[in-house]
Amino acid sequence: MVYINIILINPPQKNDISRALGLKAPPIGLMYLAAVLREAGEEVEILDADLLELSIEGTAKEACRKHPSIVGVTATTPTIKNALKVVSAVKAMDSSVVTVVGGVHPTFMPEETLLSCPELDLVVIGEGEQTLLELTQTLKGFQWDGRGYAAAKEFAERVSKVNGIAYRDPSNPNLIRFTPPRAFIDDLDKLPLPARDLVPFEHYKLLGKDTSIGAIITSRGCPYGCTYCSSSRIGGLKFRARSVDNVLLEIQELYYKYHLNHIEIIDDIFTLNQKRAFEFAKKLKDLKLDVKWVASSRVNTISRDLLRALFSAGLTTLYYGVESGSQRILDLMKKRVKLEQIRDAFRITREEGVKPFGSFILGYPGETLDEMKQTIKFACELDAEYAQFCVLTPYPGTPIYYELKSKGLLLTEDWDRYTTLEPVIKYEVFGYTAKQVKKMLNYAYRYFYLRPRYVIKHLKLFPTILGVFIRNYIIPALGLERLVESTRSGRVTTS
Repeated sequence: MVYINIILINPPQKNDISRALGLKAPPIGLMYLAAVLREAGEEVEILDADLLELSIEGTAKEACRKHPSIVGVTATTPTIKNALKVVSAVKAMDSSVVTVVGGVHPTFMPEETLLSCPELDLVVIGEGEQTLLELTQTLKGFQWDGRGYAAAKEFAERVSKVNGIAYRDPSNPNLIRFTPPRAFIDDLDKLPLPARDLVPFEHYKLLGKDTSIGAIITSRGCPYGCTYCSSSRIGGLKFRARSVDNVLLEIQELYYKYHLNHIEIIDDIFTLNQKRAFEFAKKLKDLKLDVKWVASSRVNTISRDLLRALFSAGLTTLYYGVESGSQRILDLMKKRVKLEQIRDAFRITREEGVKPFGSFILGYPGETLDEMKQTIKFACELDAEYAQFCVLTPYPGTPIYYELKSKGLLLTEDWDRYTTLEPVIKYEVFGYTAKQVKKMLNYAYRYFYLRPRYVIKHLKLFPTILGVFIRNYIIPALGLERLVESTRSGRVTTS
């Protein structure tokens, strides 16, 4: 019989953009947690239920097969409901297990998360590496023996010593207790490299094909406070960066151990510290690895010299959060950039051989339909290599969420609908409807990707783009989803 003390779970999920791109990425947050636990001598495994396409019951069965003491599930807003279903299913199969949920959504909604799932024992708030390690150590030897007061009291006494969590009061399960906040990890170099060996690394997908994805995080925190984003609130306003040498160790591990030569740096703003970015480019180039990589940036944190240095070190693509083609809307978003800065950044990025990728938001509260069209045309004017359009989604933790909620302007708090492709705001107060916003999103993708100039330039990519349109726009528009699913399963019906 196999016993594993801690099972960390990436729950089954439905993500419209990821599904459209055939994308399944490794759960790097869980890999960090597992690495810290394992370094401390704990027995830990990662169960990526999304990659394995397990059902809720299948996920719980696979987890309980190892007889864990603790089951931890990560959750974003779109995955929180499935995460809690996994927790409930685990408890139904083994009531002695301690259940933990962490991630962005429960960090900002800890009380709601606990109260909506009686089977959930506690929530980890904020960065989880040190918190989960302390929880594991303080819960040594503890197992639930029924849900009586004595067990609840012992559990509360133990976990109350751990900073950065929320749990139930033993005398009143509807009363949520909070411990003091967990301080951010200042020295990120002290963290071990993510435990990539605990996932089936070769089976992650991009565009529907098995493609090992070398995603790395080199910094945490963001000094900007854009109203639609929670990064500065989950990671802090202070920019905390790993040393360049520490980052290069991870890149060498990916290159030599996992045979990867395509790396994605998934920091919010890799180029925020330009001196560090220059150092990174020089040292990576000196290693003479056959590595190509992509990163994210802001248009006010790059220069021609920096782009030239990064390109010489293998940078192929820079992701820019443009968001809007209207200066008025950018100001409402508190982006702190000007349209001319955006134009200049895209121009010099292309001129220095790097492909610019732009992301754009439609339906920001107060935005007009004309301003949405302005954004779509701006994306074309910038001549972005690729463009991602989404509907403004007010995730918990963002200033815009609290503003809309206070004004009663949220259409729903069914978190399954917070996909970035589904309007969840009462747009009538702004003079149009959610249906019109959804149509504008569809129009944006058609207008940008079906331009003759773009099609000719990207002939090799066009079959993939066309497939995305057919799957996500044409089939749903014609109501053919059931026919397609029946055909896949060998059951063709027309009723």
